[in-house]
Amino acid sequence: MEKAIKITGAIFDLDGTLLNSMDYWCSAASIFLKNNGIEPYAEAGRDFLENGMAWCHEKWTAELGLRLDFEATKSQIYKIMEEHYRTDVAVKAGAREMLEDLRAHGVKMCLATATDRYIVEDTLCRLGIAEFFDKIFTCTEVGKGKRYPLIYERALEYLGTDKETTYVFEDAYFALVTAHANGFHTIGIYDKNVFVPEKELIPLCDAYLTSYGLRLEK
Repeated sequence: MEKAIKITGAIFDLDGTLLNSMDYWCSAASIFLKNNGIEPYAEAGRDFLENGMAWCHEKWTAELGLRLDFEATKSQIYKIMEEHYRTDVAVKAGAREMLEDLRAHGVKMCLATATDRYIVEDTLCRLGIAEFFDKIFTCTEVGKGKRYPLIYERALEYLGTDKETTYVFEDAYFALVTAHANGFHTIGIYDKNVFVPEKELIPLCDAYLTSYGLRLEK
């Protein structure tokens, strides 16, 4: 990004934005279906990443004959993912350095994530990046997913920073759509598991980063 930006607050997504976890979430959909006696289909992972767990549960129930309620589905998928968070998931290249730079510039930071708290807290501690975030907001606790702006609004309220100098960092198209449509400044982060073309993502973003690094006003 050429132009330096003034930023006082940062609201970070976690998976795909700070962590390289989306490959595992993508494969978890197919593993879950197979574990429940359903032949995985080619687009299962893409459906899961683009539309979320609740949407997939409805589709799999209606079209594939899944016989689990949503909480059981969520529990099984999280169990698949837990081992990856304990062992495989890593910080994306350059993310730690940018967090350090933001902190050095006095930027207040928090997380807004669809992943449940118990996994988030353990993973942040394991990776040594918990110290950067003043608070964690989860979609489960807020009561709305990222197709609604509530989680960003709660995060902004907590940070107490000016909305004009607070930026939402996200990789997912639907999350960027929500933040942008509700007046938030956004910074898009490239992830190979986002299937929407960059030409559709870029107009939603004040900056779109294919690698981490920002020029910040001093």
